[in-house]
Amino acid sequence: MILTRIATKNSNIKAITLSAICLGTVCLTSVASSLSFVPEAFAQYGLGLPKSSGVGGATRSPENPTIILLVPKDGAKTLSARPTFFLSINPPEVKPEQSTTATSTKKISERKNTPITFTFLLRDGNESSSKPIFTTEVKADKFGLYKFTLPENAPALAKKKEQRWQIRYNNGASNTYAVIRLESDDNVTKAIASAKSDLEKARIYAKNFYWYDAIEAYDSWLSKKPKDDKAILERSQLFKAGLEKHLAFITVKTDARGNTIKDQQGVAIEEFRQTEYDQFLNKLDKSIATSIALEPKKFN
Repeated sequence: MILTRIATKNSNIKAITLSAICLGTVCLTSVASSLSFVPEAFAQYGLGLPKSSGVGGATRSPENPTIILLVPKDGAKTLSARPTFFLSINPPEVKPEQSTTATSTKKISERKNTPITFTFLLRDGNESSSKPIFTTEVKADKFGLYKFTLPENAPALAKKKEQRWQIRYNNGASNTYAVIRLESDDNVTKAIASAKSDLEKARIYAKNFYWYDAIEAYDSWLSKKPKDDKAILERSQLFKAGLEKHLAFITVKTDARGNTIKDQQGVAIEEFRQTEYDQFLNKLDKSIATSIALEPKKFN
């Protein structure tokens, strides 16, 4: 079966034709005929931003849990002025040589039963200096997948403007950020209004590259029908496409002494931690997000 997708960018049209596409052990051609949209492996969910402007990696440290924002590495768009944000809270990062020590194991075990508190900020632009327009403290009870929606008492997103949302620990040890842009589309809005289920909405959002909304719709559907294998597969392909080469899994190579390895031009050499990335996606496939209600901490 031949799948063809036409992608348009800057008035240049390119046709992509493949006879078969497989990700891992799942072949996309096996589900393509049952879906109303082209498989997400073809989709470009990001905003096309430069690397330094998209997603700020993850909050990695031995003291704090690792927080990974579920956003493409160059940001993504939403149809909602008050979108839902997703993040994954994972055990603190421990260096390989420390992973088997009794102290490290004890610390991670203790953190599982300790509330995890951090700060969420929404800025009015996509710069570190952009003014925070909403700030709140967020608390999670354990490691896992979480989501929270921008509340009514917070400023709505500005149309067609890239804005940064940010997560940081109060001790300032680390922080991470992602970009979101509100883009209206009357045709998509009408299609969503006539959709009969969250699954239909998810497919409409995914087809039109509304990343934030697609994840929320799939999560809402799976929270009610957790054994829907087709929906699980579709969401899995969505994650694989949107989170490909996520910066949270890119690190600078070091030698045995911990020194940064550089190329001939003196630039640090990076490596992608494929095994950890695959394990992360596998974990997401089994997860339903826990919802957290946001209350304003302060307005600036």
